[in-house]
Amino acid sequence: MENIQFQRSAIDASGAFSSAWEQVKENYGTYLGAAVVCWIMLGCFSCISWFLMGPVMGGIFYLASKGHRREPVEFGMMFEGFKKFVPLMVVGLIQAIPTIIITIVNLGMNMGRFGLLMSNPEAMRQAQRAGEIGGAEAAMSIAFLVFYFIFLVISAIWGLITYFAIPLVMEYDLSPIAAVKLSGRAAFANIGGVIAVVLFAVLVGIIGILLLCVGIILVSVPVILVANAIVFWQVFPRQDRPDQYFAPPPPGTYGFGSPQY
Repeated sequence: MENIQFQRSAIDASGAFSSAWEQVKENYGTYLGAAVVCWIMLGCFSCISWFLMGPVMGGIFYLASKGHRREPVEFGMMFEGFKKFVPLMVVGLIQAIPTIIITIVNLGMNMGRFGLLMSNPEAMRQAQRAGEIGGAEAAMSIAFLVFYFIFLVISAIWGLITYFAIPLVMEYDLSPIAAVKLSGRAAFANIGGVIAVVLFAVLVGIIGILLLCVGIILVSVPVILVANAIVFWQVFPRQDRPDQYFAPPPPGTYGFGSPQY
């Protein structure tokens, strides 16, 4: 689909989370089940989750969008993303690039330390006694902290660019690259709203922690997942239902009465 339009400065973060809470309450069991399965598939399978993130989140978006349009929802809808597995997997991998890089860097550093230790254990023990290892590790830790801070900033920008990419593939069948490009343009046109969404998500997460931590999965995750779908529809309103967004004003709105003849 070409010429997909998006709205600028269209995000109402508080409205999205309020609507998400009401939507979750109406079909709580369905959304809770989807959130639990999402958490298991993306949080418990290590590197495999990089390949599953796109299809899983695409299915969550499909389920949440159905509920947002007041259509019947059922648990099985969360697997709809697997019908577009390859493009959604690619988008998921693109989104995960910062995580993949930091994981590789961590792994490389750990393997480097282990390799030095195993290559000459006696020399390593002597260096430790002389304090050489401690100084080298301190310098390495400082360098890593600087690198990690810079990387957090880059990751935040990358997350902003790819924020709408999975829904765009799911809804409009865009190619991964086209989805990322359009997502970046729409996100930067709504950057204040996206930041507000992140802050609201943090607040909802804190509320979940206060609810003996179990509230994170019981409340926070379902609401955040649904809110993200609602935010997408705020920025990309459905073109097939213009009346939903542009209702004509009632007669007399502009101060004109009925025509006189």
